[in-house]
Amino acid sequence: MEKNKSVKRMDWRQKVLISILGSFIVILSILFCITYHYFVKKIETGNEKVVLMTFEQAEKNLKNVLENAELCLDKYVTNDLIWDYKNDYPETDVESNKLKVRITDSFIDEMAVNRELSALGFLRGDGWGIVSSAFRKNRTGNTQISGKLLKILRQSKDVYPYTTWLPSWELNLNNDSPLRLMTQNASLIGIKALGENSELEKDGYLIVAVSESNLQSTYRSVAFDDSTAVLVDGNNQIISNVGEDLLGEQLETGNDTQNIEYALDIYDWKLCDMIPKQEYMKDAKDIRNFGVLMCLAAILSTVFVSIVWSRKYTRPIELLMRNMHHVRRQEFEIDKPQKLGWEELDQLNEELYYTAQSIKDYIERLKLVEKKKTEEELLALQYQMNPHFLLNSLNSIRWMAMMTNNKIVADTLVTLGKIITPMLRNPSLTWKIENEIEFLENYVAMMQLRFSHDMEYNLSCSKECYDLEFPRLILQPLIENCFVHGSSRGEIRTINVIIECDDFIDVKVINSGVFFTKTQLEEIYIKMQTASKASDHIGMSNVYKRLNLLYGDLGKMTVESNEKCGFIVEVSFPKTAKCKIIIR
Repeated sequence: MEKNKSVKRMDWRQKVLISILGSFIVILSILFCITYHYFVKKIETGNEKVVLMTFEQAEKNLKNVLENAELCLDKYVTNDLIWDYKNDYPETDVESNKLKVRITDSFIDEMAVNRELSALGFLRGDGWGIVSSAFRKNRTGNTQISGKLLKILRQSKDVYPYTTWLPSWELNLNNDSPLRLMTQNASLIGIKALGENSELEKDGYLIVAVSESNLQSTYRSVAFDDSTAVLVDGNNQIISNVGEDLLGEQLETGNDTQNIEYALDIYDWKLCDMIPKQEYMKDAKDIRNFGVLMCLAAILSTVFVSIVWSRKYTRPIELLMRNMHHVRRQEFEIDKPQKLGWEELDQLNEELYYTAQSIKDYIERLKLVEKKKTEEELLALQYQMNPHFLLNSLNSIRWMAMMTNNKIVADTLVTLGKIITPMLRNPSLTWKIENEIEFLENYVAMMQLRFSHDMEYNLSCSKECYDLEFPRLILQPLIENCFVHGSSRGEIRTINVIIECDDFIDVKVINSGVFFTKTQLEEIYIKMQTASKASDHIGMSNVYKRLNLLYGDLGKMTVESNEKCGFIVEVSFPKTAKCKIIIR
């Protein structure tokens, strides 16, 4: 037989390794992406929380600046100087110049008190106006009212008595207009109509400018980490900004910025902080790069561990598969496995090896049993001739006794033949109670001839019990003990056999000629259990052992003695239980 024949190598190790590595990479990539996007979202959420906290204060600051500017305009609505200039009074140039100087001085004094204002001015409906700036610059002259400016003035008339705010670059002024002084360093222009006359050219307009720097100071705290904070009007146009110059542009949502918007309660405006993603994404990119390196390190480690694990796992499995292949082909000559990998798999290989050895030993034992069985069958065939020879010989001796008129010898031989015949021809363990009774009658007749008929024999059994199964020859040793130990030539003694059938078959054998003390009964019981061949109670020991083998704990045998009845042996075993050999 070829030993340890090589089995074709399977590629399942590579499949297992690739599956584990692929699953690990997929899971690691998913976890990394989830973690990375979660971290980025966390940064954006943090930015939004910080900015929204500052937006509320910025809104309050912006409202204060605009309300102060509007209060200033409201104060000049009732100023006599403004009304004199509006009505073109006085008419002389000298008085008119003095009036202009007084108005500009008043404007300068007001701006000195309210430093958030960068310029104050007044424009008549015919285009003449006067302007003062916070830098003590004054301008007077004519402004062409047309186009965009005309539209703005009409809008201010429509919203009277409220103030109209607009970006300074939307005034669209001619080069000689004194209002150009207001657009310098200004971000917002507020225009308030006096509202005296329904006609545009006959009314007057107070104008205030808020500088970009003062306006930015109200919401500068919103900007952080190089972000750009902007103030946006209702048309989504940027009218003020901190950071990058975006004045006049439309607010757009870009992919490179995170726009955090906050709607204001005034004029449909809103504040927006545009945070460059590249700034706060630096940390995320660092984490991403670090995560990529860790993933690569984890993958390399997994490959290394998988290779080592694969060797420790697959080599024992390959050996196991190879040995199982040999066992399936009934090739039990396999080598004892060495330690190749995991302890559990090595132990499994050892178990297979020892199992194969056990199977091999069992097959060898079966071969020996078959050989022995063949020999026993030959001997059984040979021994089948012995009973026939013995019976034929007894019949020949009986014929010779009858020829010589020796009737006693002839009858004795007949009885002996009746005893021997069922013993030799029936090999089973049980027979019917009727057969046992018949056998006992022949056996007792034989023993009475031997012991000169000094023992009387009585048997009591209901006819209903005759068909029940009964252990063969179980009572013969007990009857023999009665003749051997209980007979007496001086008196006639009796042997009483009582068989009762209920759930159990109970048999009592009573010998009236023997009495034992309690101590002697204990000795008999011990000898009965030890089953010594040298014992003088070997027959009782034989019965005890047969009951134990046939019925186990359900078979009982007890002995007792009293002066009135003599020696009593009681045997009990189940009626319905099948007789079987119980190995202990």
